[in-house]
Amino acid sequence: MGDVLVKKGTVSDGRIAKLEVELHGLGTRIIDRDTALAWMKDGHSLVPVVGGQRGTALQLVELPGDEPAWSIRTDNAPEGSDTLGELPPA
Repeated sequence: MGDVLVKKGTVSDGRIAKLEVELHGLGTRIIDRDTALAWMKDGHSLVPVVGGQRGTALQLVELPGDEPAWSIRTDNAPEGSDTLGELPPA
């Protein structure tokens, strides 16, 4: 498990469209929402970085219902949309 630094992100229609992330020693890459969900389920922390300051890690929130549904949020609220806080657009 490791920290994944999130430098930029784009939310479209209430869902993350893409995140610009940096992995220590591997440089920057762009990932989609499915990849972000998979990494978070595997125990990796996605940590927003704005102006060189680390923010609170993004939260993987399980939504109530018959099938597991997930949102990625900065506030851990059980709402069906993703949020990225103050990140600039990717």
